[in-house]
Amino acid sequence: MNSIGAVADRTGLPVETIRFYETSGLLAPQRDRSGHRRYAEADISELEVIQALRQAGMSLKDIRDHLHPADDQPPVRRSLAAALLKILDERDADLARARILVTRWASDRA
Repeated sequence: MNSIGAVADRTGLPVETIRFYETSGLLAPQRDRSGHRRYAEADISELEVIQALRQAGMSLKDIRDHLHPADDQPPVRRSLAAALLKILDERDADLARARILVTRWASDRA
């Protein structure tokens, strides 16, 4: 498990951005007995996907809606990844990095 500082160093994101993603409903890291955030590898992988999708121009609302559907059904990673990849393919910008991260994320915990 990683501290928020270690995750910030690893991802290049400011601690404030990681906290903002959490309060926005994009991340839900575990907390230790002292209440400190502890990020598992799966959390970091999801954060990398969020980061890549943001760089590709996707809004936080759209990312949240795709990663955490409101219908309380657990997302099916492979079909969810297919939908995300379709959105990415429709964008004109260079999305190679996002494609790699989304594909890796889809295969985690499959």
